[in-house]
Formats: sequence, structure tokens, C-alpha cells
Amino acid sequence: MTTWRDELHPASFRGVPFHVDSDSMPVGRRTQVHEYPQRDKPLVEDLGRVTREIKMAAFVIGEDFLIKRDDLLNALDKPGAGELIHPWYGRLMVTATGCSVGHERREGGMARFDLVFVEDGEKGFPAGVPNTARQLEESSETLLQSAIRRYKEAMAVVNRARLAVVMLQNGIAGVQMAIAQELRQLTGLVSSVEALADMLINAPGNFSAMIRGQFSSVGGSRSTGYRWGPSSSAASSSAASIEADPEFASTVAGLPEADPEFASFAASSRAITSQVEQSRALAAQVVAAAAAVEAGSSAAGGAATAAVIEAARELVRDALIVLAVRTAAAMPVVQAPAPLSGYPSLQQQVAAPIARPDVPVTADVVAVRDAIEAALVAAEQTAPHEHFEVLEVVRKQVRVHLTEVARAGVRLAEVTTLESLPAVVLAYQRYGDATRAAEIVTRNKVAHPGFLPAGVLSVAQE
Repeated sequence: MTTWRDELHPASFRGVPFHVDSDSMPVGRRTQVHEYPQRDKPLVEDLGRVTREIKMAAFVIGEDFLIKRDDLLNALDKPGAGELIHPWYGRLMVTATGCSVGHERREGGMARFDLVFVEDGEKGFPAGVPNTARQLEESSETLLQSAIRRYKEAMAVVNRARLAVVMLQNGIAGVQMAIAQELRQLTGLVSSVEALADMLINAPGNFSAMIRGQFSSVGGSRSTGYRWGPSSSAASSSAASIEADPEFASTVAGLPEADPEFASFAASSRAITSQVEQSRALAAQVVAAAAAVEAGSSAAGGAATAAVIEAARELVRDALIVLAVRTAAAMPVVQAPAPLSGYPSLQQQVAAPIARPDVPVTADVVAVRDAIEAALVAAEQTAPHEHFEVLEVVRKQVRVHLTEVARAGVRLAEVTTLESLPAVVLAYQRYGDATRAAEIVTRNKVAHPGFLPAGVLSVAQE
């Protein structure tokens, strides 16, 4: 028959054994009693659980008690928390404090200890956590300012009287297409290639103001960049003359902003993919034009026309990258919810659908991250040193933020079905949540949610 003595644990601290005569430990709550005049009952404020201070009357005994005593003294002298095996409470992480040791001649071969241990708690020191989304927004703002500065410096030295209009229109066709697809709010100002070419020839400052006005500053304010302050360099001083018309700047300020707001991870991924594709197409055109110049072929329409085309392409390319980066920065870090403890019936789910946060798929976020990085690397191929450094900072911030988003996401798994079945059935079988049928349909690009194809399907693990 097992007795209570058989249930006791052999006492030790940091692996050094000892014997225990008695122990005590305070329990309960820490409280503060507030007494008020004209009231019969006080207010008792709860301050948390009482600190567990374990006091033990212990001893070591035997012919080798001096060795045992020294081992226990060494264990008590070590800094930090250690593992205490308590005879009645088992394993505890504690810190030794206020212990004492003594000997008595009448108790030969024994050393007594008064041990005091305090339970080890979590370190309460605050730890700074970087706001990766905010850092990414700030770096995108720096990139936008650098892109506009480059454009103005390039346009300030162009003799616009020598531009070939037809060649300019042909060269900026891709720029116009990118604006029409990704910056649709600007199509009322540059609705055609002819209108865009006219702006670049007669009012180049309006073009940069139009791009600048679509993005709010990190602090939330909005600027058209109408006043572009010159720097100490001669090129920058001459670029200060490239100013937007005040009336046009006021018109641009009234247009909707391009800064995205997060709706869903799927929508953000689609938007980023489209913006990155357009930016990489413009980057490829810039690289091809630069290669043609290095090969010695004469630029169509002359050097002035080529310079304007290149400046417009690079500005819109960088603006699209900024838009993609800010879309990525709006992606939150969402932890996957815990698995369902039970499966409600389909009838219950129809009456009260399961609320589930929008959680990204890790593979999708990684693909978006790699696409943005590839667009930034393509832009770096023709960037001068200062602009290259800005692009590199943005690339590193994109990797940091989207890696955090991906780490909190869910991974994909493959499910093999032997026959066609509705998406709602597979969702209920897999997750116990019939409302996730649309997720399976979208993931596998199924034509009809009632007929999933037999074979291998990609679904989220959780």
C-alpha cells in the first residue's frame, strides 16, 4: 500500500541533495485595504498573488557530511535561478536568498541549513520591438523624394525646344499605360500619350507634382512638391526652376490619394503583383535604352528626347515601386487562430458563421516579397550611387517586414481527393468550418465551387 511518505520527493537544489525537517511558504493575495470615513466596510484592492518565499529547515548528515555541506554551499552561491526539488511541491525554479548554515558539537556529523528561496518570475524589463511597417513607410517616402529629385535634376538640363514630339510620344507610351492601369486617378489629367507629352514639354514640373501629390507623407500630410528647395550643387540649383503651376498643384491636391488601405491579403497580393510587373517593364525599357546608347546607336529624336523619356520612365517606375511598398507596409502581422476545439454542425454555422481573422499564406507573402525585391534590384541596375543606396534601404526594409508577416502566416498542404466534391464539404471535413470553402476555390482556381476536381488540391494546413 502506498503511503504519503512514498509520495515525497528527495529534496535537492541544483542537483545537490539534502534532508528537510520542516518547511513553510506564504500563500494568498497581496492586498491594500482602503478605509474611508463614514463607511462601514473598507475597499480591498488586489495587488496580485503573494510572492512565494519558501523557507526550509534542512540538514546534511553522514561521515562525508563536510563534502555534502560544501557542495550545497557552492550550489547556493551560484548566481541566478536554479531548480529546487521540493519534497511536497516537486520541481520549482527558485533563487536562493537569505540562507544560513550552522554546526552544533552535540550533533557530530551534521550541518544544518536555514534555506530561503524565492520563486523565479519573468523578467519585467521592457523590450523594444521595431515597427517594421512604419520603418518601411519612412523608407518609401525617402525613395519617392529621391526619385522626384532625380527627375527634376534631369529635366533642368534638357533643352526642351529640341524635343522631337512624335519620338517622345512613342517613347512614353509605356509610361502612359502604367499610369492608366495603376494610377487611374491621374488619367483625367493625362488621358492620352499626347497629353502626357505636352505636359513633359511645356510643364515638366506639373508631372512631378502630379506623382508627388498621389502619396501622403508618413506623418499623414499631403504635398504636391510645388516648392522644391534647391541644394548646394549647381545641378540642383538649376532644377529648382522646374516648378509646378500653382493652379495645377491645387488641382492635384484635390485628387484621391494612391496610398493603399489594407482590405485583405489576397487583394494586396494582386495589387502588388500588378504594380511590380509594370515597374519591371519600365525598368527593362530603361536598361534597353541605356544599352543602346552604350552600343553607340543614336537615340531616336536626339539626346534631349531620350533624356526626357528616361526621366519620365524612371520617375513612374519608382512611383510604382513606392505604391507596391506601401501596399506591403499596410499588411499586418496576424497570428493564425487556434484550431477549433469542437466542430459546430452545418446548421449552426449557417445561423452563426465562424468568425476567423484573415491570415496570410506564408508562400504567398514570400512570393510577394521576392517580387518587390526583384523590382528594386532591376531599378538599381541604372541608378546612380545616392539613389542606389535609397533603393537598397527600401529592399532591406521590405525583406524585414514581409518576413515578419510570412512568419505569422499558415503553410500550404496537399490534399488528394478521389472524386469530385463540393468545396463546402472539403472545408468542413478539413477545418470543421464550412465558411472556408471560398478559400479553397480561390487557392485552386476552381471554375465552380460545387465541383472540386479529383486529384491533388492545395489547402492551408490550419
